[in-house]
Amino acid sequence: MNIQKTIAAVTAPIGMIFLLSDPQDLANLIASTGLNWHGVFMPIAIGIIFGCLAGLLKFDRVQKLAVPVVYVTTALVSFGIIASVAIYFEHGHWILAQPTLWLVAVGFGLYAFIRTQAQFSQKREA
Repeated sequence: MNIQKTIAAVTAPIGMIFLLSDPQDLANLIASTGLNWHGVFMPIAIGIIFGCLAGLLKFDRVQKLAVPVVYVTTALVSFGIIASVAIYFEHGHWILAQPTLWLVAVGFGLYAFIRTQAQFSQKREA
């Protein structure tokens, strides 16, 4: 089984859970986790900051995980964007898509970590 089929097999049931949830369940999830718009996009900033630090400290072992991280990032971003749009069209409110937008931000944060670590590691060598 190739990686694309695995990603689809794993993310499809999770997407259906979010899509078939009623608005009150999604609002309860958001309230119970304390998620807000600031918290939704925080993983991107954390990925950039820790990637810069890892690059400056020459923590190059991270690059061995670059390919699996890109696969995970692809899964999180594609699932999150599709689920967010589906939730918006199903319920009519972007605020209910915060949990799936957080997954998109986690995916971008992981990619930002790998990318900035590689760039800062190269800049330090030059």
